[in-house]
Amino acid sequence: MKARQLSQALEYDLASLPDQPGVYFFKNEHNQTIYIGKAVNLRARVKSYWSTTSWGQRPKLAVMVPRIFKVEAILTNSEKEALILEATLVRKYMPQYNVALKDDKRYPWLAITYDEPFPRLIMVRDAQQFRKQNPKARVFGPFVEAGAMWETVRALRKVFPMRQRKKPLFKDRPCMNYYIGLCLGPCQNLVGEDLYNHMAKQVEMFLAGRQTEVVLQLRQEMEASSQRLEFEQAARIRDRLHLLETVVEKQQVFFDSHSVSQDILAEAHNQSVMCVCLLRVREGKLVSSEAVSVPLIEKTTSDEAFQSFVDQYYTACEDITLPKEAILQHSLEDMQALAQVLSTKAHKQVKVMVPRGGKKLDLIKMAEKNARMALEKELQDKSVESPELVSTLAKLRDELVLTKLPYRIECFDISNTQGTDNVASMIVFENGKPKKSEYRHFKIRTVEGEPNDFASMKEAVFRRYQQVPGKMKLLPDLIVIDGGKGQLGAALTALEELKMGTVDIIGLAKRQEEVYLPGRSQAVILPRRSAALHMLQRARDEAHRFAVNFHRKLRAKRVLSSNFEMLPGVGKARRKALVSYFGTFEKLKVAAPEEIEQVPGLPKAIAQNIYAALHSSAKVQ
Repeated sequence: MKARQLSQALEYDLASLPDQPGVYFFKNEHNQTIYIGKAVNLRARVKSYWSTTSWGQRPKLAVMVPRIFKVEAILTNSEKEALILEATLVRKYMPQYNVALKDDKRYPWLAITYDEPFPRLIMVRDAQQFRKQNPKARVFGPFVEAGAMWETVRALRKVFPMRQRKKPLFKDRPCMNYYIGLCLGPCQNLVGEDLYNHMAKQVEMFLAGRQTEVVLQLRQEMEASSQRLEFEQAARIRDRLHLLETVVEKQQVFFDSHSVSQDILAEAHNQSVMCVCLLRVREGKLVSSEAVSVPLIEKTTSDEAFQSFVDQYYTACEDITLPKEAILQHSLEDMQALAQVLSTKAHKQVKVMVPRGGKKLDLIKMAEKNARMALEKELQDKSVESPELVSTLAKLRDELVLTKLPYRIECFDISNTQGTDNVASMIVFENGKPKKSEYRHFKIRTVEGEPNDFASMKEAVFRRYQQVPGKMKLLPDLIVIDGGKGQLGAALTALEELKMGTVDIIGLAKRQEEVYLPGRSQAVILPRRSAALHMLQRARDEAHRFAVNFHRKLRAKRVLSSNFEMLPGVGKARRKALVSYFGTFEKLKVAAPEEIEQVPGLPKAIAQNIYAALHSSAKVQ
């Protein structure tokens, strides 16, 4: 029985679908893709969405299906190809009803940049784009937990001091990384390219899970140096070997066999979020334990979310990081296709399995325990009902006579130097914590040449909220203005011009930490030890920091550009070349004529004019 009467257009779309594997797209009345799925039989799978039986098994369909106005499809040769294509398209388009694995962010990857002399170990977000631009690079990941990735990087940099800077900081000496043992100084030719590349290959082996092989290589190199009586070199290798063995010893051994290579995935969930734990076992050792949270949007089941995570994660993985076995807590609809995808990418047989007993089930239980711990932490971190937070917000509401608890606070500040490089900042606190993804800064356009914090504040508030009318959910619970009556009055004027209605807003003056409220001449003085005051101070100080940093950046850029632009014959392109070559104006001032002539794209005559201008009685300061 059908859940509702299909339109003529939908009937035609469904009748046109073949009984072949492929990927299907559901689009709404605005022709926007709201869901992407895969199927072995497109016609049967898509038609099942309008069955009441399917609605009972998948509650999300009751919400999504009424919004489908058009169905499109792309045919593939096999279910394996459909799996890869679906994961790629979901990551690209992020449809509304597909599981969002990273809140529109990409997982981090590690890459070794073999496309340049003396490769670096760097973090990248878009692995596919990076590989297109750097075809010789080796990419490892993705890492579902950035903290675990950076812990690995810090350990590797101590053992294998690869260069970190893309360009040398100095022309005639190495930077501080060399002197503290985190770089071998290739920019000053302090290490041979062959020796450096050998070290880069060892980093590659380590990231691929071949730690034991790397330890063996270092031990052999140390013994060879000792036999050649190169005791200083042997001592350096010994120290690196000790650091590496310390890292490896922290990894727990599970099996006697050193050939075990497994991924173990398990999840824990509640009604709104699922946490997936990924344990990586390489050479019989647990090399990482990572957890990621997956929102369960629009009544998505945990089984759907788990399948989406596994599919999208493994279709993005590099061949060098894949295990021999992927051990899953739940079975998937496409386990056979997933095994084919992984085997093809890894150039070896990769098994995808759900254990029913034995040691592998014990591993699943351990992963599930870690997932449950991650879920509890996720809920604790995101809870807005913690007693301490609610108590603080309630005090803030009561003492400042606010209309509601200020779960979301937006704070504004102004920064300038005698009216120049005039900027404003807006920071966001949600549930007492900074939400940096929503920070904003503004270049003030209406005030130039003289300080006018009132006009600047009015412009910043106006620009922030001019798009808000009609979208009331975007309004903060409390607006905090850094300043006294004048700044608060300017902000109120902006809100009145926007016809914002009733919004809680206050001014916080630095001198005595007075709080000014609209329509009240006397300031409110909160107790110095009040947690409510401390929350306002943290928001104000964060807005000040964000504004000052942006102001300093603009001022430094303006000063640097103006000095170079004052030189004869120097426009935008030549200024860029001079800045790229010398870095600072002071280095250009002490450069010899021959050195200035070495700047790419700079004619000899212009170089001579620049030198003359710098060393004349009227030289640029």
